[in-house]
Amino acid sequence: DLLLCQHTQHLIDLTTTTHYENYRCDKLTRLAGGDHGAGVTNKNPLAALEDESKDHFHKVSKMEKKIEDTFNKKVEQKNKALEILKLEHKEYIERETNLLDLEREKMLSKREEFDKEKKEWKTRSFHSTCKSSKSMESLGVKKRGLFSLGSINFGRL
Repeated sequence: DLLLCQHTQHLIDLTTTTHYENYRCDKLTRLAGGDHGAGVTNKNPLAALEDESKDHFHKVSKMEKKIEDTFNKKVEQKNKALEILKLEHKEYIERETNLLDLEREKMLSKREEFDKEKKEWKTRSFHSTCKSSKSMESLGVKKRGLFSLGSINFGRL
């Protein structure tokens, strides 16, 4: 009876260990194989993990390349936009410079006209002053020889 109990216990332990190892191997295979099921049981779990690691590394490399390409495209777009902005700014400065040059030319021509008019005014003013002084001299002469009618005097004495 004791011998039968020992053999039965040994059979139970062996069955439990075998079932547990099979379960563990199946789980590892599923984890390593990406849940493909029992069809990938021929592969060693460590080799499956190594393959998964390589696949993951390749996926990460592809994602990094995509991200870098996207980044480079955005940088290129920003550089193009910056160049366009620089050109627009340069054109704006040139337009404003041209407008200022035209305004300067107008101001200079107006200044020349003003100086010419000022000179003409001074000459006219001088001539009129000369005429008025001559006129004053002639008036002074006339004042001395004013008309007099008896007791009424016209002008100064």
